[in-house]
Amino acid sequence: MKLSSALATLIAFQRHGHSIWASADERKLLLNQADAAKRVDDIVKTAMASVDAGDAQGVALPLNFVALSSNEGYGTQQLAVALRLPGVDRDQNVMIDTGSSSLAFCDKSLVEEAVNITKTDYAQCNQYGGLLSCPNDPSASAYREFYVGQIFQGNITAYNTNTGRNIASMDDAYFVIMSEVQVYICDGPLNGIIGVAYSALNSGHKLPSPDYDILSLWNKTCEVDNKSVGTCNYGNLTSENLPAPLEQTLSEDVESGYISAEAFGLYCDYAATIGSKVDTIVPSLGIYFGGDMALNNTFYNSGTPQSGFNQCDKCGNAHCYTDSGTSWISLPLPESLCNDLVNTDVDTLKKMGSLLLDIAGVNGSTVTLSLPLLWLVEQAPSGRVQCTGTSGDFILGFPLFQYYYHAYDMGSKTITFVDLPLSNETEASADGPALDGTNESSSGNIESPSSTEALDGSEIGVTIESSSGTESPSSANHVHSTTIYLALGSLLLVFQYIS
Repeated sequence: MKLSSALATLIAFQRHGHSIWASADERKLLLNQADAAKRVDDIVKTAMASVDAGDAQGVALPLNFVALSSNEGYGTQQLAVALRLPGVDRDQNVMIDTGSSSLAFCDKSLVEEAVNITKTDYAQCNQYGGLLSCPNDPSASAYREFYVGQIFQGNITAYNTNTGRNIASMDDAYFVIMSEVQVYICDGPLNGIIGVAYSALNSGHKLPSPDYDILSLWNKTCEVDNKSVGTCNYGNLTSENLPAPLEQTLSEDVESGYISAEAFGLYCDYAATIGSKVDTIVPSLGIYFGGDMALNNTFYNSGTPQSGFNQCDKCGNAHCYTDSGTSWISLPLPESLCNDLVNTDVDTLKKMGSLLLDIAGVNGSTVTLSLPLLWLVEQAPSGRVQCTGTSGDFILGFPLFQYYYHAYDMGSKTITFVDLPLSNETEASADGPALDGTNESSSGNIESPSSTEALDGSEIGVTIESSSGTESPSSANHVHSTTIYLALGSLLLVFQYIS
């Protein structure tokens, strides 16, 4: 049963004791990353064979996965792509971020090693994370994560790390080689970041002279835990939006006739996020599709796009966007709701089914994303799901890639979600702890409900789908897609894309 968010229906969640849940170490037995990597490689091989035969336009590239430890990047999880600079015979594993548009490399030595790159008159300072207060000045707001560096221009190539084949090139792309950095994109095995949003997020600051002190762009306010805390300081420097590398490349390929769709798509196999060894590049657990292939592949073709929406219409003054660079989902729900779900037994969660995110669409349509409650409960203890309150941020971050293929049509300003067809073992992992062929049950261990939390679904557009009489959202036959329209003129759009 689906409770309509158009009705002022109260959705109650009951808190139970003695919850039984399978740990990540147990559940990873259900998923085989070697099999997942083979699936990815087979799909990429088939896709590129169709390109070579002239039957398709675009590229398919296997992506790597990395989960950083709590010491290296606060437990973040990301898709990464192997890039190379001209003259440098080693991969730069950079994370893919749909919430930014700059390409930046961590290794200072690249300035001397790379050939045929041009030093521009621009520099960049980017700051990340939440605001902090300095102990000596609590009223001052500052950041602890940042990088600053010179902007160069040159040809950057993307490699298939399995075959060593140069798959695609971003010619005359603007990129940063960092002079100073303090952010997880350079922690562990990561060597930088590639933002794939629009150029409006790729700001360069014009330097008045070649010997300008680039490090002065970072204004250090204090130190917290031996980390520099401050803000980017541009002073009187002129700011200019430089072409974002991916957008520029797709646009040029459309103009040349190589592709007809200025689009790309991202896929992450469900097995990536269960049991991956931390601080290690795990190959072939994701896929990048570029050009027409982003809108014509095995994942996209499994559903039919629906009408789109401007997600911010539903969020009031709160930030709302979908961002692969954010390792968690922030839901506009009371914090008590997340607590209640975590303390609810498995059998009850199975009966409750899925959390449906109903978001107002254009022309009266509704966009619905369906997330199994069992899966959300597993994500919550590791911080992958957060309830931020009804006026808090609404961020559909990286975990959403486990359930939806994301296709971005930059030319038409649309984004499409398509439910991923999951394997039987993955469905078992998502639907419950079926370990060693048996289901762990909490029968006999459920205490009487100690409290009941109520939620007004009409205010936040969230409903619960009961598993009784409906298909499981992880079923391979349950396929629907949703197209999101990115309205022009807003600063806080889905995926932070600004044209």
